[in-house]
Amino acid sequence: MSERWTMPIPNIGDVVLFSTDYRGFSDPIAGWVASEPGDSTISIVTFTPTGYALVRNSVHHKDDPALQGDHGWQDLGAWDFAPGTKAIRELMAPPEKSEKQRGREASSK
Repeated sequence: MSERWTMPIPNIGDVVLFSTDYRGFSDPIAGWVASEPGDSTISIVTFTPTGYALVRNSVHHKDDPALQGDHGWQDLGAWDFAPGTKAIRELMAPPEKSEKQRGREASSK
């Protein structure tokens, strides 16, 4: 039985990268998460070089295994976190305590 893949959940306003190349993720551009993420897709606002805003709806994460195969999603593109957003998420993540930091639990006798 295969594990169920879970999309990483961005916050509204997070900077993400968007690529129309959902297989190779080439030539990504910056975008912003435009609304509350769904279970498997997000909406992204991007800008054209001439300054027009485009809303990209139903965008899957680039690692989503559901992108494999032909689902008609080719025109929707794919997303990933921008490097700065990844760094902020890592800094904000609760630290995992090492065994040394947790200390030794006393055993009851």
